[in-house]
Amino acid sequence: MIWLNGSFEDTSKISSSDRGFLLGDGVFETLYATGKTDVAVVFFNQHWQRLTRALNLVEIDIPYAANDILAACQHLIKHMLFENNNDQSQSFVLRLSVSRGNGGRGLSISPDAKPNWLLTAAPCPPPPNSVSLHVSTLCRPSKNLTSRIKSLSYMDNILARKEAVQAGADEALLLNEKGHVSCAAAANIFVFENNRWVTPLISDGALDGIVRGEILNMNKLDGVPIIEESLTLAQVQEADHLFICNSLTGAVPVIEINGVPKEKSPAMQAISEIHKSG
Repeated sequence: MIWLNGSFEDTSKISSSDRGFLLGDGVFETLYATGKTDVAVVFFNQHWQRLTRALNLVEIDIPYAANDILAACQHLIKHMLFENNNDQSQSFVLRLSVSRGNGGRGLSISPDAKPNWLLTAAPCPPPPNSVSLHVSTLCRPSKNLTSRIKSLSYMDNILARKEAVQAGADEALLLNEKGHVSCAAAANIFVFENNRWVTPLISDGALDGIVRGEILNMNKLDGVPIIEESLTLAQVQEADHLFICNSLTGAVPVIEINGVPKEKSPAMQAISEIHKSG
């Protein structure tokens, strides 16, 4: 079952002229949910705020209220729970994709374009115990709008991950045009150096990650300050500890970067499941 433009359906019926499909013209959010009694969609409000900011930036209409989308999320999860014998220990991943809709051929935006809103749900795989990183050759331009939103056109992220996997790593680390660290292909990064935890600035091309924000709100981790600051690749490679984080996996320790081993931080236990606590 899916939710498409306000209705629950068994299959999607997106037009072949949909600009999201043809041009990647749209944005998306990926949310974590649990099968608890009330169906918990973790950090829903933060995801909704980020989505609406992105939609306003690219000027795509928002015909739904937050409660409409939350109710659709909960309905899909309850449907999946029913299909899985109401196993409330199961966790889920929700994907909300919003395209500009049908707009004819070419790049110019039709004033008649009507957005398509698609929500899907699937079981969420367990997070990895650790990851290895490979420094990508792809640049993440810090000034580009697509570095600040979750665009449907995720080609750079896809290619960066592909490059990392081909190099024998789990995830890619992206640098901006100045050589500063931005983020991973599908996560934010934190490094431990000089007795502090540091994560790259949004202005360096880092995505405004939901779990990143929650960790920053903690102010301290195991008594050590958490700050935002530009990071060079050398700082990351020389850091004592590293971890990456996103809404599905929470915080995951990095145990290798470009073949150089790293030790897990003892602080990981305190934040490994922060993605489940919203």
